[in-house]
Amino acid sequence: MFDNRAEVRIQGTPRAATVYVDGFYAGIVDDFDGTFQRLPLTPGGHRIELFREGYRTVRKSLYLQPGSTLKLHETMTPLAAGETSERPEVAPAVPPPPAGTYTAPPGSRGLPPPPPGRGDGRVGDAEGFGTLVLHVQPREAEVSIDGQRWLTSGDGEFEIQLPAGRHRIEVELDGFQRFTSEVDVRDDGPTPVNISLTSRR
Repeated sequence: MFDNRAEVRIQGTPRAATVYVDGFYAGIVDDFDGTFQRLPLTPGGHRIELFREGYRTVRKSLYLQPGSTLKLHETMTPLAAGETSERPEVAPAVPPPPAGTYTAPPGSRGLPPPPPGRGDGRVGDAEGFGTLVLHVQPREAEVSIDGQRWLTSGDGEFEIQLPAGRHRIEVELDGFQRFTSEVDVRDDGPTPVNISLTSRR
């Protein structure tokens, strides 16, 4: 399992911004921005959010390949006076681990995670990889890439890191004709794809 895990290196400001993965607190940007500091994750789809009071929340949906390393370059935008930072989407609470079996994550300094709270920024290029920018309507349609289901960010938009080359996209929703196509993902820039399903009626 550990040989196949993916890693994410987060380079951004402010470095004290908190990092959430799939709704769970992981640490702060400063924990994952060094040469030997990476965020290890299982291969597949993940939602990464950066949150800091006074800044516009960064929210990214990523698809990570086994054994890959992805760099995120993010500069959070300060909010104007009177604006409120959008809180990250937080997963339901899980039971606490047994006493003596838990080690606080890096950056927490022994403190509990900060309280839970769309955003600007771009996914940095990883060697041999490209970014598929996918827009789907209706936004609740189910999307699969290379046979693996992908969950929408909520507005029908996906920004997915994939190895450069051909990938199979399938989109389906009850009451609509199923969409299937192959797309060549480039490594020299984003590959935009817009899909609008046709009603069977």
